[in-house]
Amino acid sequence: MKKPIVIALALALCLPAMAQQEKECYISDEFSIGYGFHPVSGDEFDLESSCFRHHLDKVGAFYGAYTHFFNQVVGVGGTYCFDPRIIDYTYNGILTNNPLVCSLNESCHSVMGHLKLNCINKKHFVLYTKFDAGVCFWGYKLKEHQPELFGVELPAKHFSFAWQAAAGIEVGNERIAGFLQCGIGMEGNLSIGIRYKLKYRAQ
Repeated sequence: MKKPIVIALALALCLPAMAQQEKECYISDEFSIGYGFHPVSGDEFDLESSCFRHHLDKVGAFYGAYTHFFNQVVGVGGTYCFDPRIIDYTYNGILTNNPLVCSLNESCHSVMGHLKLNCINKKHFVLYTKFDAGVCFWGYKLKEHQPELFGVELPAKHFSFAWQAAAGIEVGNERIAGFLQCGIGMEGNLSIGIRYKLKYRAQ
């Protein structure tokens, strides 16, 4: 419940910031890379069954983003996010010498467009909100350990909706800064990373 409140408050701060832009605007290009903890794509298990138990190795989400800013506040761009994980399934019944049924290497590739709003834009500090929407592609690699006993089929899902809603802070300078982001979606509930900006005045 706290995350939507934080994001809503940050968005509210953007409204006066947009109204107080300098008349002489500049445009800039921004690149960022990050790592996120607990993305929503890591909460789905496609082989869930009363016959199987699972052990999940979560890696987290790795992502990169490009943003083009039209002024000091409003920017649009694209984000690519990669979330890999390994799931080991065991038979939930009478144990044999080898209860391991299969290992599933599952990966989620998200491609999203985003809107980024710099609510507070200081020389060494930026408070922003970010909203992403797009599609994610699922990939699978299955290793069966007992195919003679268990016929395991790959999950049928290959596409789904991808999204992110977040608020974050950047600390550094106008060229390079580190960021900490809190939200929910494909980039994770909490993520850290580095932002690099190319800045130039509009013609």
